[in-house]
Amino acid sequence: MRLKRLLAVLNQIRAKSLLVVPLLFSTACKPPTPTEQMASVISWLATAGMAGDAWLRHTTPDKYTRQTLELSHDTLLQISDDLLKSLPPGIDTASLDNVLTRSRSRIAQMARLVEAKNSPAFLSQLDSLRADQKIVKQFSDSIESKQ
Repeated sequence: MRLKRLLAVLNQIRAKSLLVVPLLFSTACKPPTPTEQMASVISWLATAGMAGDAWLRHTTPDKYTRQTLELSHDTLLQISDDLLKSLPPGIDTASLDNVLTRSRSRIAQMARLVEAKNSPAFLSQLDSLRADQKIVKQFSDSIESKQ
């Protein structure tokens, strides 16, 4: 009798898990929302900024800083392409594309300036990147309010 009851409980658990697994897979495979993509953009811009700050303080090697900036650039390019295809109505896509392109360009230039060991020009690009970050944050807030 106990064995039958135990088997019945195990069968119920299996049946429930069979219902949960597809649900988990369906939610795990959803593409990120524009709000989530903007959060990633902001994070990667901050990563580039922190790497730049560390390089200016001479606390990170040139190679690490350059690699971090290149990874930030490449990741921002990928996120930007996907993001611009999925923006909610009412967002100025051209302006957002412009600021993201400009930010990626600044990060690429910063990577080159690390190689050249040109701290003054690097600082100028870093300051401009921080100004771009503020604009991106405004876009992010606008996107979040429209979803």
